[in-house]
Amino acid sequence: MVKISAYIVTLNEEQRLGKTLEAVSQVADEIIVVDSGSTDKTEEIAKQYGAKFIFHQWKNISSQKHFAQEQCSNDWVLSLDSDEVLSKELIIEIKAEMNNPQADAYKIKICDMMPGDKTPRLLARTYNLERLYDRRKSNMPDYLTNDRVIVGPDAKVAQLKHKIHHYSYISLTRIWYKLNMYTDELVRTAVEQGRHYSKLRLYTEFPRQFLFYYFIRRYCFYGTCGFWMATTYAYFRFLKIAKWFEWQLLRNNKN
Repeated sequence: MVKISAYIVTLNEEQRLGKTLEAVSQVADEIIVVDSGSTDKTEEIAKQYGAKFIFHQWKNISSQKHFAQEQCSNDWVLSLDSDEVLSKELIIEIKAEMNNPQADAYKIKICDMMPGDKTPRLLARTYNLERLYDRRKSNMPDYLTNDRVIVGPDAKVAQLKHKIHHYSYISLTRIWYKLNMYTDELVRTAVEQGRHYSKLRLYTEFPRQFLFYYFIRRYCFYGTCGFWMATTYAYFRFLKIAKWFEWQLLRNNKN
């Protein structure tokens, strides 16, 4: 069987990390946890599951995950967030596939779970990403503001059937704090790359993104919780544009 290293980045994840590690420990021969300065029991929980715990100063999500990938001992790696749990069916599927891999990278469906959900809701939001891959042919880059694996041109990609369960929700306070920080990173990147946004987009971003998240991203199937989540993500999209205009205004006032 091919050996797998799983890598996870953390910051104060004591509430969710144990469940993630319990599941991934059933498929991974090595677990790497890269932390950016937790002050809770994250390190203690990681070590309970035999994970290698490493501190690394935060730059952005892609850079942090690239660093974590580079700490892995095995060529085959599994990228997970600290709030993502492999389903029982996916654990069985990965074990079977790694007996004799037929591809160089595997896409895995990731399904949002809300408070109280034991199984994914019917028609719940699901996204599909390369998460299990041979890093000799694919790579987590260190220069992006997202955490998407770049698949090599000669890499064969296959699809796994079963899902990762994504337990992103702890509280609105936690989500808004995280997204507020993330918009700062996005604006810095936009400025560095010379991006420009129109005033029309500033005024239309929130309602347009709300409709997108509520209907296209299927938060309408999550009841009241889905409504406030769609509102939250729409505001996050608006905030990125607003902060870019704020940066322009403050820069012009200095000149």
